[in-house]
Amino acid sequence: MNVNTDKFLFLIGGNPSIDEVAEQFISRAGGSNAIIALLLLYREGWEEYLPRYVDPWIKRNIKKYYVIMPDQIGRLDNESVINKLRKATGIFIGGGNTLLYNAYYSSEPIRNIIHERYNNGVPIAGNSAGALIMPKICLVSPNDTDDGFMRIEEGLGLFNNMLVSVHLSKWNDSSNLVEGMIKTKTEIGWGIDDNACLVLKNGDFNNVIGESVYKIKIEDFELQTYDITTIK
Repeated sequence: MNVNTDKFLFLIGGNPSIDEVAEQFISRAGGSNAIIALLLLYREGWEEYLPRYVDPWIKRNIKKYYVIMPDQIGRLDNESVINKLRKATGIFIGGGNTLLYNAYYSSEPIRNIIHERYNNGVPIAGNSAGALIMPKICLVSPNDTDDGFMRIEEGLGLFNNMLVSVHLSKWNDSSNLVEGMIKTKTEIGWGIDDNACLVLKNGDFNNVIGESVYKIKIEDFELQTYDITTIK
């Protein structure tokens, strides 16, 4: 690992087609020479959703991207995935079932290779579920589970000491984010709207692209008091 390499994460709240996100992500991945690994889940008709991810890249003259996903019965070829991730200059984790994304892509051996690439300066973007699995603690809203109960899981661990919530305004989800922060004793939380992207540099806040991102800071865990700051 080059200790002088800056590391960038792009956490998108729900819209993988934000033009300025694509501009910054592709630029950091190598411009028109970038090779992008797109991590998805299989579902019927998945091809219909592909343009939402790749059209902004193609617009920027990207000629090579890999679509990585389990097959129809849920098998993932780890050797093939690792080979593609090693070639990738940018990694994009898609949206869908958060618990399944976390099960496939936050577990070994894929977890290790994602960390390796990230630590070598490969930018990583995640949309919705893809953003939620990035922290050490993956907080899954009751709005995002089949049984309506919150889940707290071990995530990828690309950054620590912060929780993330997506679709924040659409789901009116700030109370669930605060509840998760209190349960896990996490002082800082980020709520990201659908058309917004939180950019982290070396694990810390860098900037916001698009619409609103909300920073929540717990003031007192016992009293359950907190402060919300709207960024943009």
